[in-house]
Amino acid sequence: MELRYTVIDPTKNITLLVTTPVPRDVQPRVAMELLRREKDAEQVGFAEGLAAGKPRLQMMGGEFCGNAAMSMAAWLHRDLPLGAERTLTLPVSGARSPVACRVTHIDGCFIGTVSMPLPESIEQLALPVGGVNQIFPVVLLPGICHVIAPAELFDRPCAEEALRSWSKILPGEAMGLLLLEESRTAFTPLVYVKPTDSCVWERGCGSGSAAIGAWLTQVRGQDQCVSLRQPGGAIQVATRLEEGMITSLTITGTVLIGAEKRARVEL
Repeated sequence: MELRYTVIDPTKNITLLVTTPVPRDVQPRVAMELLRREKDAEQVGFAEGLAAGKPRLQMMGGEFCGNAAMSMAAWLHRDLPLGAERTLTLPVSGARSPVACRVTHIDGCFIGTVSMPLPESIEQLALPVGGVNQIFPVVLLPGICHVIAPAELFDRPCAEEALRSWSKILPGEAMGLLLLEESRTAFTPLVYVKPTDSCVWERGCGSGSAAIGAWLTQVRGQDQCVSLRQPGGAIQVATRLEEGMITSLTITGTVLIGAEKRARVEL
C-alpha cells in the first residue's frame, strides 16, 4: 500500500506521523519498515480517525508518547496563523483518557504543552545489572514506564543489554532507561518498544522528562518547574503537588513540522 507520512521534530525526537489509514494489526510492521528507511527517525505514530473528524494517535507499539501527542496536535493545527494558540484533547494510545494539548504558532515552529497522564506509581525496584540486583526508582506512567539511573553507571552497550533484559520484568509495551546527571539537570534517554523490538537512544523524550519531573517532586516534596536538558535540546516540566499527591504534570517543548512524504510498503 502507498502511505503518506509527515516528518515532525519535537525536540529532535524525530517522529514519523502516518496519515494514511493503516490496520492496527500491521502498524508495528509498517513502523519497522519506515524506521529502516528514515535513518534519523526515532518513532512512528499513526493518525487515526481523520476522515471521521475524530483524530486519535496510535503509537507503533501501543505505547504512550508525549512528544508524539504534541507533534500530532501541531500537525492538526499546521495552518494556525502566526501567534495564534489552540487547545484540544487528543486520545492517545496508552492513556486511559484523552490528553489536553496546547499549541502556539511562533516564527518557524510551534510551542506545545501536553498535560501528561499522572504516574500510576513511583517505586524503588531491584533490577539486575551484570548479575547483581541494584535499586532504582521506577516511574510507571500509563503506557510506558521509566527507570532512572545515574549516568555514570552505564555505558551504552550495558544500558541496552540491561533494558532489553528488564523488558521481561517490567510491565507494559514500552519502557525507558533515563541516564540522569542530576547536577546538570540533564539526562540521556534510551527507549525500548516490545512490539517493534526497537531500542533507540532518543534525542528528546517527553514521557522521560515527565517521569523525572514526577520523581523529583516526590523526592523534594514540592512543586517542580525544571528545564531538562537532553541531547536534542530542553523540555520543560511543571508539576503540582497537593496533600502529597501529584495533581498536575505537564511538558512543554518545540515542534517543527517537516516534509510530507510517500512510501510504498508491502504488507
